[in-house]
Amino acid sequence: MTRSLPLTRRHVVAGLASLPAAALLGRPAVAQAAEIPIGMVLPFSGATGPYGPDMKKAAEMAVKWVNDAGGILGGRPLKLFIEDSETNPTVGVTGTKKLLEVNKVELVGGFWGSPIALAAKPIILAADKVQMVSCSANAVTEGDTKGMVFRFQAKSTSWGPAGAKVMKTIGAKTAVVLAQQNPFVVAMIEPFKAEFAKLGGKVLDVVMYNPDQPSYRSEVEKAFGGDPDAVFCLSLLTDFVSIAKEVYRGGFKSKIVALSIGADAEGKFLQAVGPEVANGIYHLQPAPPLDSPSYKKFVKEMGAAPGTVFLFAGNAHDQMCVTALAMEHAKSSDAKVWAKSVFEVCNPPGEEVDDVVKGLELIRAGKKIKFVGAGATCDFDARGDQINRSFLVQEIKGGKNVSLGIIT
Repeated sequence: MTRSLPLTRRHVVAGLASLPAAALLGRPAVAQAAEIPIGMVLPFSGATGPYGPDMKKAAEMAVKWVNDAGGILGGRPLKLFIEDSETNPTVGVTGTKKLLEVNKVELVGGFWGSPIALAAKPIILAADKVQMVSCSANAVTEGDTKGMVFRFQAKSTSWGPAGAKVMKTIGAKTAVVLAQQNPFVVAMIEPFKAEFAKLGGKVLDVVMYNPDQPSYRSEVEKAFGGDPDAVFCLSLLTDFVSIAKEVYRGGFKSKIVALSIGADAEGKFLQAVGPEVANGIYHLQPAPPLDSPSYKKFVKEMGAAPGTVFLFAGNAHDQMCVTALAMEHAKSSDAKVWAKSVFEVCNPPGEEVDDVVKGLELIRAGKKIKFVGAGATCDFDARGDQINRSFLVQEIKGGKNVSLGIIT
């Protein structure tokens, strides 16, 4: 015979405490949706350090939009992990390994700097994860990439012809190339020479130097000493600061056409050398679609003044948006699966959309979309290279960068 024990208030409270909260609220318990880890390797120090903070801000902004709208794949939020490359391949590889082995990411993106991207590439592909880069060396998308490497930038070979067209615009008929020895830069030289010759120009010499030399005086004297009409300086920030000062001290008169990553670097070049040394330097850089509604909206969302030129932040924003859209399209966070959907959400045909949240809604409704990014239109060829990139040409005048227009 079973005896009934008296039911006390203490028994009732204890029983309630043992129940899940969902039962107390009268609804079924639902497991919290698992986060989807994604990662980026960005520079916050070294020669390319000036670009890291804006790239980080843009990426985090895009991830927040996705998560605030309910995430992807039935409510799963994205979790973004960021490592500092310090503009150093060894450090970049260490950060990549941490993202893959500790954070278990499905994407390693960012990658401002070809040497860092190239060093990390085999590690990412061995893990069967997606790599997205904002660098230019042709080798990044060459070889067996498994269809999992995507470039959000113009290829190096595209920069050379653009530089030749700037030379033509400023009236240069003879030129010398002064270039840093790295794979990103080296790939520009032959296309520059070919295009310059096609335009009626002549390259007198190519002078190479190593990064982080204690001095560039001898290279500057060799490049400028023959008095060419112009010198095409293929340099990054730290070396170009030293080169520009040497040119000024030497009183050389040849015009300078440089890369904006050396002659601008978010204003760091002017800060380092001053307006007198910098005056008259031309520079070019793959640029976002400055007049497009998508870019103008991005500038506003970044909290910047209209007309602000973000050379790389838009690429970071686009990487995050494309990742979310491709995962949703593939109905999977598995990199081997969603990598194939990058082409499906970026390339035409499809309804053009520059808002990642709207894009997700359209995909769920079964619509074909064509994502238009803040950094570019985001069309990819079969190797994962972005196409249809344009170049912004600027001249430094009176301590300011003055836009001279767009070269395609």
